[in-house]
Amino acid sequence: MNFFNICIYKYAYIGFAYIKSYMAAIVLYNKKGMNELNTTITSKGNSIIKEVKRLKEKKYRDLNKKFIVEGLRFVKEALESDFDVEYLFVSEKSYDKFILNDIGEDIKKNVEVIKVSESILNQICSTETPQGIAAVVKYSKVLSKITKGFYMLVDKIQDPGNMGTIIRTANAAGALGIIITKGTVDIYNNKTLRATMGSIFKLPVIFEDEKLSQIARLKENGFKLIASTPNTNNNFYNVELNEKIIIAVGNEGNGLSDEVINISDIKAKIPMPGDVESLNAGIAAAVMMFEYVRKHHV
Repeated sequence: MNFFNICIYKYAYIGFAYIKSYMAAIVLYNKKGMNELNTTITSKGNSIIKEVKRLKEKKYRDLNKKFIVEGLRFVKEALESDFDVEYLFVSEKSYDKFILNDIGEDIKKNVEVIKVSESILNQICSTETPQGIAAVVKYSKVLSKITKGFYMLVDKIQDPGNMGTIIRTANAAGALGIIITKGTVDIYNNKTLRATMGSIFKLPVIFEDEKLSQIARLKENGFKLIASTPNTNNNFYNVELNEKIIIAVGNEGNGLSDEVINISDIKAKIPMPGDVESLNAGIAAAVMMFEYVRKHHV
């Protein structure tokens, strides 16, 4: 191939790449109905930025029913889920890569894409080294399903890592959902979200009220509530795990609350022949969930 032909191929390729990027920008413009490409928020006094920064506090998350996710993988999973994404923030440096290539096709029409400076993105995010992208996601309302399977009931667990691990493990074990009692750690704080590894968008999470109405509804429809507690001689591995059960795990220090234990159908403990008093809450939950999996899916 001579020099002339090499030049033709080289510039044809560059031209094609340019046209591809340009067309992607046009598609995004038409899809969104606005020109985000020429606007960059650089002021921390911007009303949207001030609103979003408040979501780093639990009381504002609960008040507005929204939370923040950070990083490309988390944002992509949010966009691909049934959750509603309100804002998508992308840094100037990462804008073309993310919007025109990585996630452009996943952006829905009702998502407002906003280009921000690096310093503004750092203020929105909780991680020390953000990946150049973050999103604001609305809470998702979920009702319990009356079908065969198991729910994981989490009662007043306080550690974000444990909470996130239980959500992730429940997703892996095929749980129908997670039921969370009042007084449990906020599942939408950044540490919990990271520990879920994206399972927060794949597993229904049901927030129980003070009367434990969701549990009562499930029990009325044939579900049995199994309370994990050391105050019994009943070995969990000897429990008949029916097709419709709720497995309950409690607070790291105090275990299950009396309210949950009092309405349980079965009390059981995980046998521990070693010299320890208790298991980590996340590990205990995993042991019980995968015993259900072993009995029904293996």
